[in-house]
Amino acid sequence: MYPNTFIRLSEELNKYLTNQNTPYKELIDKSIEQAEIQNPWFIKKFVLTMLAHIQSLCSKESLEQYVVDIPTLKQSKKILVIAAGNIPMVSFRDVMDVLLSEHHLVLKPSSKDTILMKTLITILQNIQPSLREKIAILESNIKRSEIDAVIATGTNNTAMHIHHYFADFPKIVRHNRTSVAIITEHTTYEDLKNLSHDVLLYFGLGCRNVSKIFIPKNFDIQRIFKSLIDYSFLMQHHKYMNNYDYYRSIYLLNKESFLENNFIILKESTALHAPVANLFYEYYDSIDEVHNYIENHLHEIQTIVGENQVPFGKAQYPALHDFDDGINTKHFLWNI
Repeated sequence: MYPNTFIRLSEELNKYLTNQNTPYKELIDKSIEQAEIQNPWFIKKFVLTMLAHIQSLCSKESLEQYVVDIPTLKQSKKILVIAAGNIPMVSFRDVMDVLLSEHHLVLKPSSKDTILMKTLITILQNIQPSLREKIAILESNIKRSEIDAVIATGTNNTAMHIHHYFADFPKIVRHNRTSVAIITEHTTYEDLKNLSHDVLLYFGLGCRNVSKIFIPKNFDIQRIFKSLIDYSFLMQHHKYMNNYDYYRSIYLLNKESFLENNFIILKESTALHAPVANLFYEYYDSIDEVHNYIENHLHEIQTIVGENQVPFGKAQYPALHDFDDGINTKHFLWNI
């Protein structure tokens, strides 16, 4: 295992984020700048947020508890990780799990997120040179003969192709998901302020971003708008605002009711997946209605935010034991 390597990565990221001396400052600075040029959704503010989260995941306190039950590997396999690119470095967790399990990593980066992922791997390899023999980054097509198992994250369409192409391989294939929040009469203003991060961090592009909220009858919907004001800087992002303008125009043409505040649209809907720059809401009389809805859509929901659920503001900060789609990657890797 390489827990000490990841702990060292955490220490170097902490130095970078707190403006201390680190030999990787120039590399990270350049990577953040180039990543936003490659993918305008990867603004520096959000990249730094993800780096801080990765730093926390790799901390000594976090890792020591996580690796305690990882058994000694009998035979190392080649694990293909097909990375997503919807938010910065979102597949780093899979990279981490593969290497902590002492398997070989074969990484197929998303075309939307090559620079930042490669930078983190470069830092890991500088910290632990033996990782140069354990990691291969694919720049071309995947050869089935060169891998033993697959971990993939993508759209429903991508997942269908992966299931077909790797039908006889051990695999984890993650599909489209989104997240929801349950608001009650006990939800405070501070809770709603925190909810703004669940909704709009990373422009709402992640599967852990809340795209639909359930609110009790007679709830003042203006409370939601007030809580989102800290994200008004999104009005300066042209790609995000293109989505806002597009859906606003569609709703107007179709004479559909909606609410707006110049950077996000709130629309009452029974649908689950809201498009970028939209937040769907649905009123409920009884909390049982919400539970029934969630039960019927569990296969599409990544995270549930609210009282006695994931705390408001924490949807995008999963701990190491909080596995995507509820599939224990650690157990999968040691049972291959």
